[in-house]
Amino acid sequence: MKDSRKPPSAKIEIDKYILAILFIWGYSWIPSLILGHLFYKFYIFPIQHIYQDFFLIFSQWQYFLISVLTPLVAIFLYIFRLFFLVFLCKIGIAIINSISPMKELVAAKGIGKEEARAVNAYHFRGVILRVLVWSIAKSPFPWLMNWAFNFVGVSKIAKGTTMEDHIYCKEFLETGNNVYIGQGSGVTSHVVEGKYGAITLKKIYIGSNSVINAHNAISPGTYLEPYTEFLPMSGVTKFHKISGFAKYFGLPIGRLSTKRYLKIMQIPEEKKDFVYETKNKKKKFRQKSK
Repeated sequence: MKDSRKPPSAKIEIDKYILAILFIWGYSWIPSLILGHLFYKFYIFPIQHIYQDFFLIFSQWQYFLISVLTPLVAIFLYIFRLFFLVFLCKIGIAIINSISPMKELVAAKGIGKEEARAVNAYHFRGVILRVLVWSIAKSPFPWLMNWAFNFVGVSKIAKGTTMEDHIYCKEFLETGNNVYIGQGSGVTSHVVEGKYGAITLKKIYIGSNSVINAHNAISPGTYLEPYTEFLPMSGVTKFHKISGFAKYFGLPIGRLSTKRYLKIMQIPEEKKDFVYETKNKKKKFRQKSK
């Protein structure tokens, strides 16, 4: 007799997602709250009488020092909370990877034991990484995002890379040095192939000194060579390799000549030399590559 049972398939595991969010977000506050309580108990509570009169703060140097340090301690505890949250995310990702390691998927259907496990693990990691992104990108210290992704181990963000507030690529992103990703861009290493569980997950590489301008779309499997610039409102479909030392514009993108680029961007005469420098850098780069 034929086995009538359906093979395992990827599914939305809401209960696990909620528990992960509550655990990581909630427990990330505990060390900072404990330290804050101790600071209040031993330093603020014993001298709370001085806050009845502003000038009493200056009556003793200890009072003045504690008053000045209190807001700095609050800032430190907030940053410490962010660091602890990233640490919890790293532990969560490590646990998921021990069950199903990170791996690229091309046109996966999410059906079958191995594919279902890989897709479920990807979405579970995504939930954890969303907590990380929400907490850091919307904080006063969004520049910690580069370190956070590198520390957790889901991406490799090189030195000098600046990421504005955009749709973050949560894993399989690698950049060279001095990369810029602009406001409102969508950089994603995964795309849904028609239905839940059917995905393509492929690494994105952005070469050194490249510029992803505002409202650009970068798809899975994109490879950008160094000194590539996308003008705003441009995009590239998946699995594209883009030649470096060039400017691109459009949906889908097309390469711009230097003359057209200068005209579109309205580069003033005194700044045009900077644009032509790219050609010289291209020659030097090709020579080094050989």
